[in-house]
Amino acid sequence: MEMFEDDRRRVGFLEYEALKRELSLMTTTVAALCSIYCGTVLSLEASVSYTIGALGSLLYLQLLFRHADNLSEENVATVFRGKRHKKIGVRSSDLQIAFGKAVFGSISALSSPRLVIPVTLYGLWTLDHQLGFSQMDLQITPMMFGFFAHKAALLVQAFRDNKDLDMEFEKESQTSSLGRRS
Repeated sequence: MEMFEDDRRRVGFLEYEALKRELSLMTTTVAALCSIYCGTVLSLEASVSYTIGALGSLLYLQLLFRHADNLSEENVATVFRGKRHKKIGVRSSDLQIAFGKAVFGSISALSSPRLVIPVTLYGLWTLDHQLGFSQMDLQITPMMFGFFAHKAALLVQAFRDNKDLDMEFEKESQTSSLGRRS
């Protein structure tokens, strides 16, 4: 039985590593295609700004992978590990737990090095506009869209993993006959 558990864990780990590689590749592909699109349709400045944001997106994704790799039960605050008891009504202990989760969750989110990336992108744009730091006019909107390139890859992966999301619509003749009165 222990052998089966080890095999299952090994397969899960290999699937996780494949998912990380696929998301990185898909993010790079989305970023490259959108950068080319920005360069041909919009402007060179928009393309460079998008590319800078997309590089930030790739860095963000790698930091997210590292965070997930290092995540273990010891790294999670005790307030998040507690079992939830089924009770009717709200008790003072429920409020204390909710407050603790909000505080520890906020501290955890704000102390993340991943938060530095969008702040750095905004700081780079501010320096460019305030000090005339470069010959090129960086644009904040394409830069932020580039930063969210990993979200497009995640959406593609979510749709790919959930084949049951396909929706079937009724034919128009059936729906139009329902709306008529006899």
